[in-house]
Amino acid sequence: MKKSANEIRAVFNRVLMVLGAAFALIAFEPGAARAAVMRFKIDVDRSTVSVTVAEPAAWIRGEATGTFKIIDGAVSFDRVNISRTARARILIDSSSYNSYNASRDRYVTEKSLEADKYPTIGFESSSVVGIVMTSTNEGTAIVTGYLTLHGESHAMTMSVHATLGADGVFTGDGEVKFNYEDFGVKVPAVLFHTLLAGDEATVRFHIVATAAATPLQ
Repeated sequence: MKKSANEIRAVFNRVLMVLGAAFALIAFEPGAARAAVMRFKIDVDRSTVSVTVAEPAAWIRGEATGTFKIIDGAVSFDRVNISRTARARILIDSSSYNSYNASRDRYVTEKSLEADKYPTIGFESSSVVGIVMTSTNEGTAIVTGYLTLHGESHAMTMSVHATLGADGVFTGDGEVKFNYEDFGVKVPAVLFHTLLAGDEATVRFHIVATAAATPLQ
């Protein structure tokens, strides 16, 4: 018996309703939902960045360590897939170097870093690999990204230890060494430039970040 156009339309609509309901069950099944990206803003008052360089005539004077102020930054990641989603961005005030030695600080900021021309130092991650979770909320990873210093950008790779506290606060600690002459930075010197400082900088950082409502820029 031939069905009317209205009957065919009614059957078609029922099929669509069944398919729609099936899709909804799949889409909203707890196991199918993707975890949301967690976003954190760096707490500039609780985070620290220090740089250690061998002094001129280091066999006598040893090393000099100074700190920089972080002025902005953010961290984000999806806990379900950290390696594909993790991002970090840090911005530092290049004129904020403080080693508690006024003449050294002035030389580093004015002569070496030329802070008037290059007011910021920045780092932005490009990949996170080698993730080893030591607990649900703690682990280590190899982070690669680009450090922009003195107007030049170069790739940097470092090991980072990270935790996510019960209070929702993210912390990250790590260290990286590099030759700052690669960025065109002048090596500090004394005695008419006859005694040079070391050309390798050791950067240590402690990042504290709290939950943020806005995405990374």
